[in-house]
Amino acid sequence: MQGQVPGAQAAQPSPVAQQIQVQTQPQTVVIQQQAPQQTIQVQVQQQQVVQNSVKIDQTQQLSSVGLLELAHREYQAVDYENAERHCMQLWRQESNNTGVLLLLSSIHFQCRRLDKSAQFSTLAIKQNPLLAEAYSNLGNVYKERGQLQEALENYRHAVRLKPDFIDGYINLAAALVAARDMEQAVQAYVTALQYNPDLYCVRSDLGNLLKALGRLDEAKACYLKAIETRPDFAVAWSNLGCVFNAQGEIWLAIHHFEKAVALDPNFLDAYINLGNVLKEARIFD
Repeated sequence: MQGQVPGAQAAQPSPVAQQIQVQTQPQTVVIQQQAPQQTIQVQVQQQQVVQNSVKIDQTQQLSSVGLLELAHREYQAVDYENAERHCMQLWRQESNNTGVLLLLSSIHFQCRRLDKSAQFSTLAIKQNPLLAEAYSNLGNVYKERGQLQEALENYRHAVRLKPDFIDGYINLAAALVAARDMEQAVQAYVTALQYNPDLYCVRSDLGNLLKALGRLDEAKACYLKAIETRPDFAVAWSNLGCVFNAQGEIWLAIHHFEKAVALDPNFLDAYINLGNVLKEARIFD
C-alpha cells in the first residue's frame, strides 16, 4: 500500500572540533605532528555525525511508515477524523507521498467531500501519472457527480495501466451498469473474477446482473459458486431463492429463503422474499 523521512536534527559542535579551533601551538613541528591526528579526529567525528543522522532518519522513517499504517487501520475502522489527522501530519512531512495522497482521497470521498477527494487524486496523478489507483479514485468522484462518461474514462484508463487491478474492474462494472451498458458490465465483472475467483460478493453481483438480463441459469451458477466459496453468505442464498422462484421452483425458493434468514436473522429482504413466495404458494403459518 512510502514512508516519510523528516529532516534530521542539526548536530551540535563536537568537543574535538572546539579544541582544534582554539589550538594555538606556535611550534610548527607540533602543529605538523598534531594536524594528521586532528584531521583524523574531525573525519571520525563527521562520520559519527553522518551515522547518527542516518539512524535518526531511519527511526523517523519507520515512525512515519507506522503512522501511515495507523491511518489505514483507522480508515478501515471508519475513524475518518483520526485517519485524516494522521495523513495530514504525514503529508506536511512529505507532500509527494502518493500513498498518503491516495488515502486522503479515499477519506474525503467517504466523507462526501468530493472536491477534496478529486484534489488529492489529481495530486497523486501529478506525482505518478501511471498510478492506476488514483485514476480509479477520480472516477469514483465523477460517478458520484453523475458524470458517467468521465468516470468510465478514468476507470478504463486505470485498468489499462494496471491490467490486474481488480477494484478498477469492479468500479468500471458499476459505472457501466449505471450507463445501462450491461454486456460490458458483465465482462468487467468476469475479468475481475478471473484475477480472483474467490470474490463471492462480486460473484453474487454478477449473478444479479445476469438475472436482470434474464440469463437465469448463468445467474444460478454464480450464486451457487458464491455459496461454495462462502457457505454462510446469506445474500447469495436469498438471491438463489429468487432465481428458483422465477423458474417456478417454489419449494426450492422457500428452502433458500429460509436458509438466508437462518444465517442472518436481521436480513429484511430475505424475510420479504420468503413472505411473498409463501403467499404465492398459499402457505400461511
